Amino acid sequence: MSELNLNTYNSDAVIKWYKHLNEITFVEKKIFETHKDLLASSKILDIGIGGGRTTAYLLDKCKSYTGIDYSKGFVDAVKKKYPNADIRLADARDLKAFENNSFDLVNFSFNGIDYVGPEDRKKIFNEIYRVLKPGAFFFFSTHNKDHKTFDQFPWLDKNNSFITNLKTFVKLLPFLPRHLKQKRKEINLNDYSVINDSAHNYGLLTFYTSPQFLKKQLTHHSFNEICLLSKNGETVSDDKLDDWIFVTCKRSSA
Repeated sequence: MSELNLNTYNSDAVIKWYKHLNEITFVEKKIFETHKDLLASSKILDIGIGGGRTTAYLLDKCKSYTGIDYSKGFVDAVKKKYPNADIRLADARDLKAFENNSFDLVNFSFNGIDYVGPEDRKKIFNEIYRVLKPGAFFFFSTHNKDHKTFDQFPWLDKNNSFITNLKTFVKLLPFLPRHLKQKRKEINLNDYSVINDSAHNYGLLTFYTSPQFLKKQLTHHSFNEICLLSKNGETVSDDKLDDWIFVTCKRSSA
């Protein structure tokens, strides 16, 4: 899983696609603005920076900024964009470059945590907990297994017109053999699934979690004040969450 995903994220086409993303999402902006005083005094670790979308927003709004990604292509691209920023090649599963209790806030956006397997996901939570200061803030997003669109073919989206769905089908048709091959690697359990969704032309294996399992896992890793948010930044019931779940939580103070 990890090798497939890293190869996709190192591909020229995917790097080019992310380099053109400049805007943060509505909920990200809402969270960052709500905590602007915290940002201003914080040492921030930004994980999975991609083409530098969050780097552009956070760099001048915090006391100290470090951005990392495990794709060398992304790191090289962001270093060129922001030569004075602290941008490093690093893997969230092993943050050995950073000492315990180093950061006031860790951000892991665009569901980046979902591109490793279940055991590696545990390593990421452990490492983020380790590098956060006691009581510090963790903000990330993840795919929602319980959403109605889970594992649905994108050309069957009822919110789109027939023409839009037809164009999507034609675009993805050449990649369906790849999809059929990757489906053999899928995992489907009650709490979570790992599936080959259509992202980047079926180039990834993606972790999807149920909201209940997500909260259980965060609690197990000693995070508290767990809040699951919709795309508009509102706290809603588990069954009203969107296809992406946005999460705020804190490392325990102990």
